[in-house]
Amino acid sequence: MRTFFVTDPGRIARKDGGVAYISKDGEVKYLTNDYDVIVVASSKVSITSAAMRLLARYGIDLVVLEWNGEPVIRASSPIPNKTAMTRLKQYEVILKGKALDYAKPIIMRKIIEQGRTLRYIAKSKRINWLRDQSYQLEKLAQDASSAQDPDSLRSVEALAAKLYWGLLSEVFEDFPGRIQESQDPYNMAINYAYGILYSNTAKALTVVGLDIYADFFHTPKSGKSSLVYDFSEQFKPLVDQALFSKLNFERLQAVNGALTYDSRKEVAKVVTEALEECISNLLLVEAWNLTSYLKEERVYVPGWKRCM
Repeated sequence: MRTFFVTDPGRIARKDGGVAYISKDGEVKYLTNDYDVIVVASSKVSITSAAMRLLARYGIDLVVLEWNGEPVIRASSPIPNKTAMTRLKQYEVILKGKALDYAKPIIMRKIIEQGRTLRYIAKSKRINWLRDQSYQLEKLAQDASSAQDPDSLRSVEALAAKLYWGLLSEVFEDFPGRIQESQDPYNMAINYAYGILYSNTAKALTVVGLDIYADFFHTPKSGKSSLVYDFSEQFKPLVDQALFSKLNFERLQAVNGALTYDSRKEVAKVVTEALEECISNLLLVEAWNLTSYLKEERVYVPGWKRCM
């Protein structure tokens, strides 16, 4: 999926029969139907209703991010593009109490990928102890596979997260560990990057006909696209790898507890490159894979292969 990011002030409007982003300086960028998602990451961008109608006809989603990267608005075409069978099977799994069969494989894969990300960093920085410590996550992935209820699975996930982020904080001395509400450059960048991942995940799940509000693992909240959070968990370590290997955190700046426009652009550039390199394709392929398991009423097995 191709994503166009708007991080600078400007407007999105119809122009010459199409849709264009016009920057504050008058630069024009045409948004053709080659794009799948338009992500607005600035509070100083306006959009006309005519442009929104045309984006819907093109099948292009419009996503607006909060200052911390959390998607707060998502607009897409109301025209269904898949049969109702996919969603019926999704609801059936949840109502029959089989959601754990789909949640466990996702968390297992997430923990496995966390270990792989640590080994990637260990290899690039030649840190043998980090490589050795990373294999503890393999054991935790096995523990996740034997979880008998959601609470047990959450406990294993939390242990894995504590180990994973703790090891990263030992390698990157200025990183205080994963604290979602923290206003340090590391955590703000991670939050923002995950927001971009959520936008692309929602698009992939919607394309294959799934209900992004019907989840397997996260606690349902009104208006929250819980399945997006569930499904994206297994891909977060790939985003982490891109950030910790390519982003210069020392260059990031914040004002009033939020990353500046230039800093958001830096984060978006790194994440976009990772998405275009392989993650976007993995999201869509794996979303189709999930629907296949739902329709066939089989225990879910993530089939994607790491590409970074």
